Amino acid sequence: MIDYIYLILILILIGFIVFIIYLSYEYRVKEGFDVQPTINPSIIGSSSSQNYNVINLQNQETIFNNNYIRAINDATIIEESKDTIKQLEILEKSKQNLLNSKKIALLKNKLKSGSSTVSTSFPIDKLISTIKSKYNSQYLSTFANDISTYGVLANDKCMTVNGLCKEDYCLLDCQKSMYTSDSQKFTTKTIYSNIDAATAMNVPINNISSTNVYPFNIFSSVVNNKCLTIGDGGLTVEKCNLNNIKQQWAISPDENICVLN
Repeated sequence: MIDYIYLILILILIGFIVFIIYLSYEYRVKEGFDVQPTINPSIIGSSSSQNYNVINLQNQETIFNNNYIRAINDATIIEESKDTIKQLEILEKSKQNLLNSKKIALLKNKLKSGSSTVSTSFPIDKLISTIKSKYNSQYLSTFANDISTYGVLANDKCMTVNGLCKEDYCLLDCQKSMYTSDSQKFTTKTIYSNIDAATAMNVPINNISSTNVYPFNIFSSVVNNKCLTIGDGGLTVEKCNLNNIKQQWAISPDENICVLN
């Protein structure tokens, strides 16, 4: 019974509260108060601010689109560059293969044209110290003036062209290292085949003797381009003729103690 009384009192209290709220609302309407939702002015802003926001968004969109297009273009350029590099690498390999093929073909031609062997025994990091005549097996000592010219020794003197000679050539004391002239300098060239011989002499290949034995070296004077020649009468300098065995020399990096008598 007591529970029902409490329940009735609670319902009466709730009804009274609702009634008070109703009366309060009616009073505000009658007094002219208008209930409006609260709006933050900073969100709405002025009309110009809204236009600025729209323009700003459009600019951001344009920048994004431009960056996207630029990124696509950059990626395309990178791919094209990779393709170009690959093509250049292929071209370089093709050139190298062609060069190797030409070298092989030249070597075959040299072997076919009469050069039975190609000298590879002389070390490329050595200088010539001794030469041996293919005519009479006479040894001569040489020394390097620089990386491209040599002096030729005979009887402890140097082969000299013009200079202080009374004739076209003679044997004189070797010049000191502090003073050297071209008169005692010779250049050398290795002849591997009749093709090399024809090229050196500037003549047709059929003018080259078939009896030549390759390889051999020639030594020519820096002064008059004539070739070092050895014969029964001794050492001379004569017009180059690669068919002349007296101008054909074998070379060695080893020092020779023998000299021309």
